[in-house]
Amino acid sequence: MPSKSVLERGFKAEAERIAEHYRQELAISKFDPLDAFDLAELLDIPIFSVDDVFGDRRSGADYWALSDTIKFHATWMKNEDGDKVIIHNTNHSLYRQQSNIMHELAHIIRKHEIPQGLLSLQMPFNLHYYNPLHEQEAKYLGGCLQITRAGLQWAIKNMNESEMSDYYKASSEMVRYRLNITGVKKQWGKGNYLR
Repeated sequence: MPSKSVLERGFKAEAERIAEHYRQELAISKFDPLDAFDLAELLDIPIFSVDDVFGDRRSGADYWALSDTIKFHATWMKNEDGDKVIIHNTNHSLYRQQSNIMHELAHIIRKHEIPQGLLSLQMPFNLHYYNPLHEQEAKYLGGCLQITRAGLQWAIKNMNESEMSDYYKASSEMVRYRLNITGVKKQWGKGNYLR
């Protein structure tokens, strides 16, 4: 059973505006794909792979846990200077990496923060702070950043789901999620678009 939405009224429309705003900043249209690395560069957010973080120390349990595609996708954190950075797992497909990074960028764009009391705890890599509202906001906004609703409405007239996935560098799961959550699939009806 799907989890109940905790998103505030008006958030979805705001998320679409945010996604279109960043496309304008990068001089691309709302119908175009947005590369997560380009957006991170615009926002001045460094991105590191798990291998970057561990360097030559790639044999410990923490390294293997963060390299596991089931256990770890990506995370944002503050470095020792207080600047936000993203660490992501390059063992995922390129399309999934785009989604993972967009999700973390969405947390940063929404100014989600970890409570000060938890920051002082020395938590192992496989443990993290979880806030249901923050996660739903990041999931929805991350999806908008990857594929705008306007982009879906354009694409559904011209492409099947596999072609949408390739065009937007998005996993097939992300394409289906966006088609369903935005109502675009229902709007077009079951037989009115290419599959």
